[in-house]
Amino acid sequence: MITDRSVFGDEHSPEQLLHREGEVDRVATALAPAKRGRQADDLLIEGAPGVGKTVLSTHTLSRLSAKADIDTVHVECMGMSTAGIVREVLGAVGPAPAKNTPREDLCLQLRERVDAPLVVVLDEATDVHDTKALERLADVDLLSLIVITYDSDDWLSAAPRSVAQRFHGQVLSLDRYGTDELADILEPRVEKGLDHGVISRRQLEAIADEVAGVARYGIYSVLAAAELADDRGHHTVRDEDVAGAYPLAREWMRQAALDSLSYHHHVLYALVREAGQIDGQALHDRYDAIGERVYSGRSRTPLAKGSQRRKLRKLADYDLIDLEGTTRDRQYVVVDESVRPGYDIELGVLDYSDI
Repeated sequence: MITDRSVFGDEHSPEQLLHREGEVDRVATALAPAKRGRQADDLLIEGAPGVGKTVLSTHTLSRLSAKADIDTVHVECMGMSTAGIVREVLGAVGPAPAKNTPREDLCLQLRERVDAPLVVVLDEATDVHDTKALERLADVDLLSLIVITYDSDDWLSAAPRSVAQRFHGQVLSLDRYGTDELADILEPRVEKGLDHGVISRRQLEAIADEVAGVARYGIYSVLAAAELADDRGHHTVRDEDVAGAYPLAREWMRQAALDSLSYHHHVLYALVREAGQIDGQALHDRYDAIGERVYSGRSRTPLAKGSQRRKLRKLADYDLIDLEGTTRDRQYVVVDESVRPGYDIELGVLDYSDI
């Protein structure tokens, strides 16, 4: 029944971006100056997880690069340092620098190398606030930024003022798809990834309605329904398979989301998961208590309290943990205990009565 599983993956790029024509035009307008040899406008793309922010940027940049000789680079900022981000950008405009190149030398090389329009996409850009990368990139002539995040107000409030000013009036919000729109988006994936006729348009509309217009959830749900049908020996996807697909799709989404996050996130998630429920101060204390041990031998070092909070917010954004109560008496709770950290993190014996 499943002929090509890859078309249901996050890496699959659709040939046509349906029902985002206005948004594509908005991105294209921001990038238009680059086609004339000038620095493009900066743009901040916000929206809930799974609504297609990354797909929108990669699709539009691909079209731009095909029509004009413009350098672009997509940087996954999750867990990256200033030097790591600058090094990735440098690799788009020349030979990759040596790994031991000091950060200041990397930034100097970037300013010297960029002599034509360069568009840098900062994906998962919440983490970039833990670095100095924004200031370094903003200091380069002809370099423009496309920032992808969940909430523009939160991101801008944490950004350096000089950088935040660049995005004044340059925010693009992506809404969830309507039921018919998402069903239209699912159909080409079904045609490529499943045997012909195994799932109906009515069932796709039911899925689109159930997932409330979140594209990634809908795509995972179609794959889960087909897998359940296969496992049950059905020749076509039945309504009972569709009904059973949503919990499985949710689990896949959560696990994929956690796997995409940095080691810091995995450590914090492991602590919350082990505790079941834990208040903020106890969690921070426990993190500090095990920090030296679990980070031993790694290039990363334990996070300060403010950075821990930002990582916990990311876990909540990805529906991996719930934040219960007010800021003063906040409790952290794991949503799905079947989702496990992707690292072998030795927490030791936890005694929360001592925290």
